[in-house]
Amino acid sequence: MLETFESDRYIFNNDISFLIESKNMGKVLKNLKEKHLQEEKNGQSIRNKKNDLIIWNAIYTKEIIKNGVSKSALHPLYNKFYDKIQIITKLEELQELEISMANSYFYILINDIQVTDNFTINKMLQYIHVNIENYLSLDKLSRDLNISAGYASNCFKKYMGISVMRYVQKTKIDRAKNLLLSTNKSILYIGILLGFYDQSHFSRTFKSIVGMSPTIYRNRNYS
Repeated sequence: MLETFESDRYIFNNDISFLIESKNMGKVLKNLKEKHLQEEKNGQSIRNKKNDLIIWNAIYTKEIIKNGVSKSALHPLYNKFYDKIQIITKLEELQELEISMANSYFYILINDIQVTDNFTINKMLQYIHVNIENYLSLDKLSRDLNISAGYASNCFKKYMGISVMRYVQKTKIDRAKNLLLSTNKSILYIGILLGFYDQSHFSRTFKSIVGMSPTIYRNRNYS
C-alpha cells in the first residue's frame, strides 16, 4: 500500500506556493472549498485538521514576510489564528477559520502598500492592514507604533492625501467587499467583525463609500 503524508496534500504541492506568490486568492478559495468537501467525505479528524491549520498559519506568515511586511506587524494576526485553532472543536468551524485565515493573509498580500521614502508611513500602512479587523483609532495606532498622534496625523495626510481615519474607514469597506463576495457570513457579522457599532452603522458607511448597500453589492456581484 502506498504511504502518504497524514496531512493536507496542498502543503507539499508547489502549486500553492505559486498561487500565494501570484496573489491568486480566487483560486486558493476555490481549492479550499473543494478540499473541505473532500474532508467531510473522508471524515477528517479534528487533530489532523488543527495540525494542518497551524502549519498553514506559519506558511502564510512566512510568505507575507517575504513580501516585505515586518514580523512584528504580523504577530497579532498570527497569534489570533493560533489561539483560535487551539479552542475550536468542530470540523466545520475549523474549515470556516481556514477560509478566514486565507482571506486575512491574502488581503494583506494584495493590499500592502509601501511608500518607500517614508518609514513612518510604511509602518502605519502595515499596521492598518494587519489590524483592519480590529478596533482602530488614531490614539491606539499612535500608541502601538510609539509615535505622537499629531505627527502620525500630519505625516499621513501629507503623504497619502487623506486622513488616517478616513483611510481606515475606506480600507475596512474594501475588506467588507471582499468578505461579502468570498463568504456567506451575514452583513451583521461582517460589520461587527470590522469594528462597526451595528449593522445600521456599517450599512450607512458602506453606502457612503460604495454608493449602494452591502446587500445590493453582494446580490449584484456574488457568483
